[in-house]
Order: sequence, then C-alpha cells, then structure tokens
Amino acid sequence: MRTFLAILSFSFLVYLGGWVFTYSFGINDLPIQSEDTLPAMFLPISIIKEGNLYLDNYYKMIIEKYPHPDDKDYQRGLTPYYLRKAGDHYVSAFPITTSLLALPVYAVPIVLGLDITWENITILSHVVSAMIVSLSGGVLFLLLKEHFSLNKKKSLLLTIIYLFGTINLSTLSQSLWQHGTLQLFVLLGMYCLFDFMKTKKSLYMFLSGLFFGLGVLSRPTGLLPLVLLLLFFVLNNIKSKKLHIKDFLLFSFGILLNLAFFYWYTKTYYISVANQGYANQLTSWLSPFPEGFLGTWFSPSKGILIYSPIFIFSFVGLYLSKNKDKLKYFTFGLIVLVHTLILSLWKHWYGGWSFGYRMSSDVLPFLVLLIVPFVKSKYFKKYVRVFYSLLIISILVNLCGIFVFDGVWHAAYDLGYENTSWLWSVENSEFIFNVRRLLVKVGLLEKACPKCLPTL
Repeated sequence: MRTFLAILSFSFLVYLGGWVFTYSFGINDLPIQSEDTLPAMFLPISIIKEGNLYLDNYYKMIIEKYPHPDDKDYQRGLTPYYLRKAGDHYVSAFPITTSLLALPVYAVPIVLGLDITWENITILSHVVSAMIVSLSGGVLFLLLKEHFSLNKKKSLLLTIIYLFGTINLSTLSQSLWQHGTLQLFVLLGMYCLFDFMKTKKSLYMFLSGLFFGLGVLSRPTGLLPLVLLLLFFVLNNIKSKKLHIKDFLLFSFGILLNLAFFYWYTKTYYISVANQGYANQLTSWLSPFPEGFLGTWFSPSKGILIYSPIFIFSFVGLYLSKNKDKLKYFTFGLIVLVHTLILSLWKHWYGGWSFGYRMSSDVLPFLVLLIVPFVKSKYFKKYVRVFYSLLIISILVNLCGIFVFDGVWHAAYDLGYENTSWLWSVENSEFIFNVRRLLVKVGLLEKACPKCLPTL
C-alpha cells in the first residue's frame, strides 16, 4: 500500500507539475488539448449547481471560446460537434462517466463559491485528469504484483512504462479524455476478476462486472475487453470445472446496473439513444485497409511503436508466454489486435487533432501486461540494455508532448482523412516537427516549418 500511494503521488505531481511548469512559463500555452474534453469539464459544475446534465447555463461561455469549426460566429446557431441538442437543451456528445469521476474534486471548491472562470475550470480539469491516470497506474501495480507473480521491482518497472512511456504522460493525463477513465475501470475490472479466480469470493465477481460496465459507459470500445476477458474466464474455468451460475449472475448484475443507469439518463436528458454522440457515426468507417492498420502501428506521426517503441517487447512477451499462461496472454494479444484492427477502419484512426496514438490508448494496459513473460524470462537480462534504451526513448518522446503539443503541427500539415500522405512523412512527422519547435524555442533554429506561415 505504501508503494501504491507513492506511485499515485509521484505520477500525479509529474503530470500536473509538467503542465503547470510549461503553461506558467509560456513554453506551451495550450490550456486544454481538445474541444472533445469540454463537456467533461463543465458537466460536473452543472451536476453540482443545477442538479442536471444540461449544459445550457454554460453554452454561451463555451461557444464563444470554442465555436463550431464551421461557425466562427456562434450566433449563427450551429451546434458544435462536441454537444447535442435535446429539445431546447444542450447535452454532451460524449459519455458522461469521466465527469462523474470528477465530481469529488469539483464539489468542494464549487460549493465554497469558486468563480466559474476558464482559468479555474482548466485547473480543476487538469487535477482530475492527472488523478485518474495516476490511480490507474496504482491499480496496475497491484494487479502485476498480486496476480502476475512479479516482484515489486519488476511490477514497478512495468508501471513506469504505463505511466511515463506512453501517451498517458503526454495526453491522457493532461485533459479529461474518455480513454483514461476507460483504462482505470478496465484495470479495476481485471483486478477483481483475477481476485475472484484466486479467492472465489463472490463479491469480486459483482465488482468486476460493475467496473467493466463502467468501462463500457466510459467509452464503447470497453465492450471488447469485457467480452474477451469473460470468454477467457469461461474457458479457464471449464478446465478446472469450477463454473457456477451464481457467479455469472453477480457479474451480469454489475453490468445491468450500468445499463439501467445509461437507460435512465439517456431517456431523461437525451430523449433517445439516437441523440448520443456515437450513434450517428456508423457511416464513418471509410479508412482503406490495410493503411489504417499499418498506420496505427507504424505511422511516423501516429504509430504506437513510433511513440512507444518499448512495446516491441509486448510481441516478444506474447511469443514467450508459457503453456499454462498461453490462453491468458493470447486473450490480451487478441484484445490489442482486434481493437487496433477495428479502429484502423475508422476514418480518423489517427485520432484527429491530438498527440500520438490517442485512438489506440484504450489497450495500453494489455500492451503492458504482454511484456510480463519477457521480464520473467532469461532473455530479460540478456537484452536489458536494449529494453531500458527503448524505455528512455518512449519517455522522452512522450515528455515532448507536454512541452510542445498545441495542435500547431496539425495546422501546418493536416490534410484530413481523404489524403493521408501527411501521416507518412518522416521529415515533417509530428515528432520531428516538435523537435524543430524545441530548437526554435531555445534559439537554435529560426522556423519549425520553413514552408509554412511566418508564425510557424
């Protein structure tokens, strides 16, 4: 528990301190990373002050600062993509679970009369996003140590990869994205599922279903690990002949509680499921295969293995997994493969205006868990220098995101999803561009983008 708290405290200070430092000294003056996170920033305020999920009282404040991309004059009345109209009301276009997690942090200052200003809300949102990812890192550490037979040192090493060698550092800990919340609930669901398999205490089965259900409410992609891990549980217990209908009923009850909550708030505030943000995106699966899939892994600007090359050892770990654990690691690998395959067919597989491989971040816990067989093997000592070198590179690349990412690279090179050549340029890739920007900031280079506008 002492190490768990140390992980929480240290990672939280790094996440929040990194933003405070770069923002305060003008190194990176971007207050939030994307309009996608705006509803999650304001919903806790509406819940606390108005007791509902409507954003009506804050619509003008939001729209004046972040109008619809095609409607610079908000008075023309176009509803921005991050909101939905529900009758005469405005609601979030995205799931509300992250906002619910933010309530304890928002509650005290708002009840005490905190002014609702952009500066105050931005600070609160950064505190919450840093706390969510830090907490998930602590849960991962406990999962590794208690259920994957790793000693404290190696559990901590893999937790460091998760917290600092991925876009958890550069992106998810810096704004109220859905992905960090999904990771937290998936890890909690896994922890309880493995606890049940170890102790056979029924409470853990209920909690596992509850947490996995919250993961699906956080982001629809949470359905994939829920289904495949449940299948792993069934197959694993068929061998030992320890399947009980009561356990499935408890697991299902945890999920049904989430479905009931979703039904209630959708009917009460959204009028119908069709008004949910993801409901009208079923026609957007336009990315040609295999470009999106290859880009998800190898694009110079958005590839998982470009921003976090340490995950090369995830494939090594999958290969090295032993017979008794083959099914478990095969399940993890299948979750990663199917997720990246499905998302690669999405027209914005690269994640839109965001740093690195945001759209693939939902499977970060599984990529880390796949490294376990490697660090347990005899090959770890043999290739330890390569391992730590790739870890250091992964940390530095993602640390760069805190210092530099502000959407300027997208403004300079983004040609949209219909022409994806910009995602394959090495010379003008997001990371190389950011390195040039750092050189500009320290006076060693005149412009980061020689062919762009003077300000770039």
